[in-house]
Parts: sequence; structure tokens; C-alpha cells
Amino acid sequence: MNEITIKRGGRKVTFKKTPEYFAVRTKQGRAASVKTLEACCGQPQAPVRHVESVATANMEVFAVEETDKLEETMDQLREAPASDVVSHVYSIDNTPSGAVIPTGTMTIQFKPDVSPQKCEEILAKYGLEIIEDLDFLPHGHTVRLTQASTKNPLKIAAELQQLPEIETAEPDLSFQVSLKYIPADPLYPEQWHLHNRGDKTGLAAGADVKAEGAWEYTLGSRDIVVSIIDDGFDLTHPEFSAPGKIVAPRDFSQNDLDPAPMMEGENHGTACAGVAIAEENGIGGVGLAPRCAFMPVRMAQWLTDQSVMQMFQYIIDNNADVVSCSWSAGAWNFPLSTKMSGIIRKAATQGRRNKKGCVILFAAGNEGRPLNGEKDGQVSYQGFALHPDVIAVAASNSLDKHSSYSNYGPEITLCAPSSGTPGRRITTTDRRGTKGYSAEDYTHDFGGTSSATPLAAGLAALILSVNPDLTAAEVKQIMMDTADKIDEENGEYVDGHSPYFGHGRINAEKAVALAAGASQALRLPQVLFVEHRVNKPIPDPGEVEDPITFPLDVPIRDIEVSVDIRHTWRGDLKLILKAPQGREIILRDRSGGSQDDLIASFRSSTEPALFAPLIGKSAEGDWRLHIVDTNKRDAGVLLKWGLAITY
Repeated sequence: MNEITIKRGGRKVTFKKTPEYFAVRTKQGRAASVKTLEACCGQPQAPVRHVESVATANMEVFAVEETDKLEETMDQLREAPASDVVSHVYSIDNTPSGAVIPTGTMTIQFKPDVSPQKCEEILAKYGLEIIEDLDFLPHGHTVRLTQASTKNPLKIAAELQQLPEIETAEPDLSFQVSLKYIPADPLYPEQWHLHNRGDKTGLAAGADVKAEGAWEYTLGSRDIVVSIIDDGFDLTHPEFSAPGKIVAPRDFSQNDLDPAPMMEGENHGTACAGVAIAEENGIGGVGLAPRCAFMPVRMAQWLTDQSVMQMFQYIIDNNADVVSCSWSAGAWNFPLSTKMSGIIRKAATQGRRNKKGCVILFAAGNEGRPLNGEKDGQVSYQGFALHPDVIAVAASNSLDKHSSYSNYGPEITLCAPSSGTPGRRITTTDRRGTKGYSAEDYTHDFGGTSSATPLAAGLAALILSVNPDLTAAEVKQIMMDTADKIDEENGEYVDGHSPYFGHGRINAEKAVALAAGASQALRLPQVLFVEHRVNKPIPDPGEVEDPITFPLDVPIRDIEVSVDIRHTWRGDLKLILKAPQGREIILRDRSGGSQDDLIASFRSSTEPALFAPLIGKSAEGDWRLHIVDTNKRDAGVLLKWGLAITY
């Protein structure tokens, strides 16, 4: 069987074996060459070549020269006493990039009413042992396959997902990282993204973040820590060497405390860091939040579910305030696993010293594709940028237009100035010496959503510098409320939101003024979330309704409805939200076809036209979720639903 379909992050994805690649982990360490592989496991049946190392999974990728001998070669290696894991390398939904490798561990979440004895019975049946309890997933564990496991992680997950006792069963994957930078060939006065005077070709006056106005309030505080997760950081650069600048550096690729670049081309992180927090020191350029502290976290070129969890847990444990990620998975269709979604949500809601949540930003990406949709017959689902607790950052150019490479869609939160054609590129810090982007200590050729994201992160750091008591959700709302609507003629704005610019281009002056309390015209938003865990059967066919009472008489600024419905044919379902004033909103009308379950959120920020009749109305009263099952045969249950209203 060359393909297998399982659920990941609530979505069905199809894993297809690549025809020539396989991955190996030995019991004696990494087999980082053909000779080492032969010494550990014997000479393979067919000639092989070493492709690359996957450090986070302690695995090595090889390719067979004769593809018809792939299975034979893998079977031979599996029989070697020194072999620990021998796995196929898979593609996801036939996307042309972004291979993944099952690591031999899994995330399992049992349902609340399952007895410990039954849990042990299920684990024993599949030869699984618990290696870690997951505090952010109730009844959730990381487990690993053992010698008693008779099937691979994908097949085990597929079977576990059919068991009534299992809430979640997902194989941990190692996946390639795609850095969101567009290279090109061709100092404060050159940093037009901070203050654009429009005095040169390719610049439009005002196409910037209004940094100087924000700096009237603050240049940042050393008490606010910006963590950047990336490929490496040159901490010998003078922009990062001021006293107290560096906090809790970490290298998760080499597993040490020195996140310096190790490989040719590892220049991306240094450039991103400069955009956000390069020091004001009288030399070179400057970041948007120059006096904030910096937590550099170096990642590997391949990540796993486990390594993502470890990085975000490290950020939580070391009290980062802002997290900037200018990367995504290489695969275009990449729903996050439950483990990854859970740890990001934990960081966004429980992180920081005051437990008010880390502000987490992810680059939208540079493929010119929808974040969630389809283009040219290929599915796009960029799970990191789509996470509801992060800020998805798109790019605008130096003429205040959409950067054509920047990914788009209703899920874009906002945009920030970066490169674009026509337009100019970004001046920022560079890895020192000849290995950097340029021979100088600075590059003038940075760009992509890679640059837009740390610029927005710098603004989040300035906001927290003047008001550290804000929650992460409040910082996000301030950035959206104060953003400038740009290119309104072409931006396709609907109720203030553009699929290209989100809520607009960030405006640091207005955002920091609001956070500091200087602007009386803008009020700090608040959010109240009410959830019902109801476990109501849905008649087949038939209707069911459940009420939530919202206690506050406040005008609605933003609304989100979340549902968790288990159903064997979700295309049967019609969902209607009934507001207190009698208005009915059709959230979903028998879409989804034969797919199982409906775990979704409906937001006015991403579907403004749908919720437009409710904006500005009072939220007080009884809200009802009305579910209609239109066809006989497939049954379901409403596990829970929730209502979050921003006012």
C-alpha cells in the first residue's frame, strides 16, 4: 500500500510513499554516511546514497539507486540488530515539496471516561509505551513504538483513530522547514520600512510603520523579551552585544546554548533579528524595538512534532514575551498535529512571566498562494499561520501595495512593509564575514514575509514595553485596530479586512499610543468566552439546539463561534447561529461531503460579510446553536460549542 489517509489536526491528509527515499535511526547513533550505515547494519541489497541528516529525530535519509528495490532494501535493514527505526519518507497530498518522516513516536489522547486498565490494554495491543504526559492535552501522552509493535506509526494511528476510546492518535512527524525569505542579487536613512520619506525612486511617502512616532513613547524595554526561532544567529554582531541584550540563548539543533550559525547559508535568523531588535548604538541600522531583550532559538532544518513542542515549552519556561517565526513546513498542505496546536495555544494563553500569553507571529509565506484553499489543483493549508492564537503576517511593499509573492486569504491578520517588485528591499543585520548575504556586516537585500514578521514582532514588543499587563489577545487586537488600510482600491476590503493586507499595514505610532493610554479615541478591547460542553446526540435525521447566555450588555466588535461535532458524514449537517435579537446566521450548509466530524471556528475577523449583521449590536441574551441533520443513516453528537465576543 503506497498511500494511507489519516486525520491530523482534525483534517484528513493522505501520506504517499516517495519512490526512492527512506530514513534510518540506529541503536548505536546516527549513520551519517553510507559507510557508517554499512558498518552498523550491513551492506544494503541495492546501492544507496546519503541524502541528508534529520538531527531532531536522530535519523538519516538515504536514497536507493534502483527504486524497484526500495522495499527489499528497507526490509533487509529492519532485520539488522543495530536498526532502531527504518521508515519510508512520505509526501503529503502530492504537494511538490516538504517531505515528512514518521519518527517512531506518537501522540495519543484518551477520552475522559476511559479506565486506566483499558488504556493499558490498548497500549499493549499496539506495543506502545508512554514516555511523556502532556499537560496541555487532557489525558494526552507521547508514546513510542517498541519491539512489540508490529505495524508502522501511520497504520497504528489509522487503527487507533477508529477506536471509541481514542480522542486523538497522531504519529509524530519530522518535517522540512521552509524559511520565508526571497533572496536576490543586486543605515537608518536606508531603512525605509521604519520611516519612508518618499524621496527616492521606488518609495512612496508614508509606506512605513511610523516608527519615529512610536519612539516618542518608548524604544523598548529590557524587561520585554523577543524570541526569534530560526536557523542561527551571529551574536558577535555589535547590534546584539549590548549589556543585557541576550537572554536564554538555545540551540535545539546541536542541543547546546550557542545558537551561532553552523552551516553555509545560515544567515536568515541574523537578518530577522536585526529587523525586530537591532540595538540603537550609533552604528549600522536599528530594529523597531531596539532596547528590548533578545532570546535567540536556533532550530534544525528538519523539525518534528516533539521538537516544536520542546522549543515552545522552552520559550514558556524562560518567559519570552513575543515569539517571531519566519518559516513554515515545506509541504503546502500541512495541518498541525494536536500536539503542536496544543503547545502553541499553551504558549499564547499561559506564557510570559505574568501568564498573560506570548504574542506569537508566523510568516504568511511567499508562494503567492491562499493560506487555506486551492491553486492550480494543489491544496494549500499552512497550519502554523492558520493557528487561531497566532498573528499571520503578510507583506506590503515600499509603494504601499501588495507584495505579489505574499500568501493571502481571510486568515491574514495584518501586513508589514517588506520587499516587493516594484519596490525596494530591506536593510538589516547580516552574519559577519564572507559567509553572510553580503561581505559587509549588513545586508540591503532582505525581504519576503520573513522580514515583515519580525517587524510586526518588534511592534508587539513596543506595545508590551509601555503596557506589560496586556494579554496576548489584547496586543493582537490593538495591532489590528490601529493598522492603516492601504491600497483600498485594490485591496478587496470587506468590513475592514483585506485578504492581502488583513486589517491593514501596522502603524506603530497609533498602536503604542493606544497601549500607553494616550489615545482616547480608541478603547482597549476585551473578550469574554463562554463554552458549553453538552454531549448532545443529533437526531438522524432531525434537529437539536443548545443555548448559551451571554451576560453583558455590550456592543459586539468581533465574534467567534467554535463547534466540536462528531459525525460520520458531516455533509449532512446545517449549522445556524441564532442571535438574541432574532437574527439567524447560517454558519455551514451541508458542506464537507463524506468527511468525518466537524471541529471548526467561525470568526468575524475572517468571514466579515457573514457576521456583519451582528457587529455593533448588543451581545446580551440567549444565543442558540441550531443543528440540522438533513439525511438519514449517519449519526452524530454535539460535544461542545463556544462563543467568544470582543467588545
